[in-house]
Amino acid sequence: MRELCIVIAFAAVLATTVWLLCRLSQSQTTAYLSDSAAQSLALAASGDTPYRWHFHNLQDIVAGRVFGAQSFFFRNDRLDIESSGSAFEIGLPLPRPLDTQRFPHLQISTTVDTFAELRLVVRERLDAPELVSAPIALTPRHSDYSLDLMKLTWAESSGPAAPPKRAAMLRLQISLAAHRSLYLHAAALERVDGAQSVDLASPHVVASGTIVLPGITGIYRLPVNPNEQPNIVANIAKSINIPSTPLILVPQHGRVEQQLRLRDAILSAMPAAIPIPASAVEATFAQARAKLAQAASSPVSESLSLRWIALGIIVVILIVVRLRPPANPRLRALVEIALVMAAPLWLIVGGHFDGNPDSWQLGLIGFVLLYAISLSFPRSWRWNGSARAWLLAAAVVALAAIIGWIGHDPNMPLRSIDSGHIARYLAWALLQQYLVCAICTERWRIVTGNAVVAVYLGALGFALMHTPNATLMLATLCGGVCWCALYLRERALLPLAVSHAASALLLLALLQPDILLSAEVGIRFLR
Repeated sequence: MRELCIVIAFAAVLATTVWLLCRLSQSQTTAYLSDSAAQSLALAASGDTPYRWHFHNLQDIVAGRVFGAQSFFFRNDRLDIESSGSAFEIGLPLPRPLDTQRFPHLQISTTVDTFAELRLVVRERLDAPELVSAPIALTPRHSDYSLDLMKLTWAESSGPAAPPKRAAMLRLQISLAAHRSLYLHAAALERVDGAQSVDLASPHVVASGTIVLPGITGIYRLPVNPNEQPNIVANIAKSINIPSTPLILVPQHGRVEQQLRLRDAILSAMPAAIPIPASAVEATFAQARAKLAQAASSPVSESLSLRWIALGIIVVILIVVRLRPPANPRLRALVEIALVMAAPLWLIVGGHFDGNPDSWQLGLIGFVLLYAISLSFPRSWRWNGSARAWLLAAAVVALAAIIGWIGHDPNMPLRSIDSGHIARYLAWALLQQYLVCAICTERWRIVTGNAVVAVYLGALGFALMHTPNATLMLATLCGGVCWCALYLRERALLPLAVSHAASALLLLALLQPDILLSAEVGIRFLR
């Protein structure tokens, strides 16, 4: 009877946790959509542009390189490029598809040693043919060039072409004599002449077929039924004139994955649209007004030195606690869990991780990881496991395969996964299992004195590390319960890592994007 009560209580706690994790995912998704919309609304209200490029480091150009150049480097907030004699190309990162009709004015600030030619290379979609503009002459001095994309002459491989209406890729192609240099200072895409500013004071939610009068900020409501949404989005795209900015209300009745897919579909049909979450319209416009007011005031510079001082303090704490840990075993275990998990949870749950960590974040991750590795001396776990450990780990994979097959749409192709992806994911799974099981669950067992509670807390930490990816959070909670329990039974990592990697890749390959959008976490999942 006691065992049955424990099982029922554990199931109730898991069910409550599932609900809370879903609420956390929705809350973070709404906050991200609202913040993104507020930023775009503030720019649309002021007439500013979201497409502005400055050249400080490798993150400011596509793939972190200049294709075809002899050499390049960043200096004094500019990109210095030496020509090899062949044309070289610079990719300008596009955070979202570009509506070239609403943002046709390309401003380029550059200096060249000698006469050169600039061509623009555009793909309307990533799988579409390249469109190349007629050459624009660059003169040997520091000059600001203003180009109208709609008035340039364009061609593709088969002959002349109309100006692109959109862009998924934008590159600058420069022809310059060998060993001569070009210095790229800045670039921007400005709005079309006569662009209508958005009134942030009085937004009105209207039906999709309503004609919005000039001077009124209308937000078009989409139907809740997913089957009706594509046609409505297409009709809105056709009806809105070029000078205005489409504002679209995103229904939030479905799963987070469905909301993000709808957001992407809206931007695919209307790249300049501003999707606004239905549950946060007033908050979004209030935030946009605050951003507009903040932009009009004097900017406050962020002190980078404070971040590095904070990192130094964290490193000192890690060293001191490692050399002089608390004498009480429970307190020591709790402190070690906190020092290992605080950084990844702050980065991911706090919305500070976008998949491209800067040097400060890399330093934080590196020092915490070194501290976590040092905790395995002496080692309380083993690499390989018994046949029973491998069999139980395989049972988790089989369960994942069944769930994936049930959720698989036979009309949708499997997502392709190459061998490199498998190898990287296996290494990543091994690291996660080490942190979640060998470090945290092991110590939660000491802190709580209860294996069931330790398994739950270990699995909860594992799920939170996948915020705000709702499906992945639930999958890792359930999988974490299995793997943490198996770890406490066998103390073996390799079976867990293989089971983790195989289960995740099966779900990623089988489940359709409406259920499992991707394996990304943090802000990277929301973008």
